[in-house]
Amino acid sequence: MKKVLLIAPPFYRLMGSHFNGLHLGISYIAAVLRQHGYDARIYNADYLNSSKYANQRELFNSFSTYKATLADLSHPIWREIKEKINGFAPDFVGIAMLTANYAATRNIARLVKEIDQGIEVAVGGTHVTLDPEGVMSTDAFDYGIRGEGEFTFLELLCGQDKSTIQGLSFKKDGRIIHNTDRPFIQDLDSLPFPARDVFLNSTEGMEFGNIITGRGCPFTCAYCASPRLWHRQTRFRSIPNVLAELEHIKANYRSTLIHFADDTFTLDKRRTREICQQLIDRGLNINWVCDTRVDRLEEELVILMKQAGCVRIKIGVESGSNRILKRMHKGITTEMVRKAVKLIKKHDVPITAYFLAGFPTETDDDLRQTIDFARELNLDYYSLSIVAPYYGTELWREMEKSGERPDKPHWEYFYHQSQEMILNNNISPGLLEEFFSLNELGKGGRV
Repeated sequence: MKKVLLIAPPFYRLMGSHFNGLHLGISYIAAVLRQHGYDARIYNADYLNSSKYANQRELFNSFSTYKATLADLSHPIWREIKEKINGFAPDFVGIAMLTANYAATRNIARLVKEIDQGIEVAVGGTHVTLDPEGVMSTDAFDYGIRGEGEFTFLELLCGQDKSTIQGLSFKKDGRIIHNTDRPFIQDLDSLPFPARDVFLNSTEGMEFGNIITGRGCPFTCAYCASPRLWHRQTRFRSIPNVLAELEHIKANYRSTLIHFADDTFTLDKRRTREICQQLIDRGLNINWVCDTRVDRLEEELVILMKQAGCVRIKIGVESGSNRILKRMHKGITTEMVRKAVKLIKKHDVPITAYFLAGFPTETDDDLRQTIDFARELNLDYYSLSIVAPYYGTELWREMEKSGERPDKPHWEYFYHQSQEMILNNNISPGLLEEFFSLNELGKGGRV
């Protein structure tokens, strides 16, 4: 039986924090591989058995630590990773890659090759999908898996002719070859539930409650790569399939909180109402949080969500300047935000709001409007970020076209809570510090 190790690279651990949540992408892949007879395991290298997380200001101020840990391959984190790989002795390794953990992914691939040059390494995820040529130029990566990876990975392991595998990038005779894209999986119910029982590391303190009820997003926010990734298409699991997974999680794992990880959980309000009604009718009695947009809420729905166990709603506000919201292609106004926040507060559901600073052309006046607006809203939790022009976003393309593309030596600088991403010289440092102090207005803790 071929042994496969799927790795989530360290990221927050490199800054002195951690991430104990379920990585849905590799968990789905592990489930499909196991279904077909492979010994697939997951190693979350960002895991730490701790309930204390760094706050956003601490993360913002720890970027120098992050860079130093990345460069120091004698650091205990990298030694631990090498020991885990050695101990499992995989035949094949898959690594989940985002733009910001590009360097960590490369480090792991090189550690794998130090152990055994014969172990093949595949990388998949957002950055591979958007920049396969750049990624495959790295010597330690044998394969790039673009788009949804479940069946591309399976066909690769099965020994199918590489030239026929859709969604695969690979190397042959010194050349990088990109096969045609794989069509999106239309029947999401055909996938097994994500594997939550195949972890190599300890699961003490692991958060198994992440679940996604659909894939894709129809919106066109300029700072987000989703339009390129999903082509503005959305696909949904059936409601019985979603409820079956929730019952499975409750019966088998000690998660006290479910996180619906859909980009916009209330995108189809009729469907969301049905999910909520089913949660109530089945007496599942679970607490849950979700992300959504202020223009996809209405009073009847918020009432039902609370009755069904919703304990927090996360909304994208982004800016208090209508000029910047328009530039972001967010499709909302500050007045729409006010109405949504008033509605949610009316029914006593806690709110997390996402805010961004540093969008191109943003001025001190724009950011002052954001700070004042955030204070006016008087929210429970504030998630604060610097605008990062991630590869594949409209923002990236605009900056590249205008010659303003960030001149950064490595992709690891592209992180939305990195000091290196302060690219807008129109904003005063003191005002940026005031922006990050908003985190102290809410209840604190994780957002």
